[in-house]
Amino acid sequence: MTNQRSKVFRDAVHGLIQLDQDRDLLLDLIDTPEFQRLRRVRQLGVSNITYPNAEHTRFVHSLGVLHLTNRILAVLERRYQGDEKVAHWLHKSRFVRIAALLHDLGHGPFSHMMERAFESGKDHEERSKSMLTDPESGINKVLVAHNLTANEIEEIRNLLDFHEIPFLHDIISSSLDADRMDYLLRDSLFTGVAYGSYDVEWVINSFCLGLDPSPDVPNTQVRLCLDEKRGRHAAEQLIIARAHMSMQVYFHQTTRLWEAHLLMLFAEAARLAEDGKLPDATPAHVQHFLKEKGKVSHREFLLMDEPSFIAAMVLWGQAEDSSDLLRKLAANFLNRKKTLESRELKGKQTTLAFQSVLRLKLTAESGPEGGSWLIDHSDFSAYKAPAEAMKERDAETYWETVSRKAILLSDGDYSRPAIAIERDSVLFQSLGTASFPISRIFFMPEVATQIDRHLA
Repeated sequence: MTNQRSKVFRDAVHGLIQLDQDRDLLLDLIDTPEFQRLRRVRQLGVSNITYPNAEHTRFVHSLGVLHLTNRILAVLERRYQGDEKVAHWLHKSRFVRIAALLHDLGHGPFSHMMERAFESGKDHEERSKSMLTDPESGINKVLVAHNLTANEIEEIRNLLDFHEIPFLHDIISSSLDADRMDYLLRDSLFTGVAYGSYDVEWVINSFCLGLDPSPDVPNTQVRLCLDEKRGRHAAEQLIIARAHMSMQVYFHQTTRLWEAHLLMLFAEAARLAEDGKLPDATPAHVQHFLKEKGKVSHREFLLMDEPSFIAAMVLWGQAEDSSDLLRKLAANFLNRKKTLESRELKGKQTTLAFQSVLRLKLTAESGPEGGSWLIDHSDFSAYKAPAEAMKERDAETYWETVSRKAILLSDGDYSRPAIAIERDSVLFQSLGTASFPISRIFFMPEVATQIDRHLA
């Protein structure tokens, strides 16, 4: 008789993260180069410049998502114990755990900032999925070694996109998924911003199942829901936490200024790489990544982490054979020496029409965006389900958005349609129709005169 202990990770957010089910498979996946690379990619990119403790990584976040996924699955198993249909669906829990663990593999250095730097960065989800099937990937090798078939691996890919059993996909990606639940708690703790916390225990223990409410969806589509009698207030607390974290952390003006600084640095480095003029000592994999604007092979992508770019910046900041702009931006980023100025855009200046005209004028006068200036516009919404009034104007779009975006409430009977949470919550009704435009322009001091003239 064997006595195999579970594997335990100590975690600042969840206490002990314990691996019992699928222990060996999950540990082998964690030990792959693809997953270990996440130790070298910070969760919040350059937010550590604003919040010095925000040094947590995609690695620990991914473990947290796996932990919460296990807890959600356990709640559903207990609630529907003895239900053969649910038990049949939950036989696929192994695939859900794998998808939860691996969902962030495709993030580049500096996380979401890299999505803004190069068009290819926006495909981080596709890159994550490709690692499951790429024969060169250690992830694929582990899955095959543990006897997962091609069809089963494809099923894990589907959980990162859309699965035939929707509630399993909802655990990985939805308006109330394990990913969001972990990053809000984790980012709140490590930035020291207390109002990002919420009652995670109550949320987890409120999960149940219900039928998709859309009349256009087959009545076999069972969704992850919150218990209608006890889940609403916990969900309201979570969505307020998300709104506050977005406004005070994710879109913090200082953080976005340093992102703009890094975007200008990468734009200059990519231009030089394309012309073969980066300093000779720049690591070859960094040069190639910049020259190809992020479109690199799997093997090359494994080398792309934040230490690689920091090392390149140390070199660029001192190299005599680099451009003045590259040297200045690199050295100032490493030394937190403020280089850019900023202006908050207000009123009509926040409209896309105004910003489009402003871009044309500034491009004609000061060169293309990303050189000496950059407009940063985000139209943030804490909750994106449609207003009830849309049901009359465009029923098809209304129900489609409810199905894709809404947090759902149910009495736990998955043979009956769930309801969108905003039907019973004034707070969600307000947030569902509210957006928070955040518009700024960041620029080098030498173009301040042109900027101020156009904003006057």
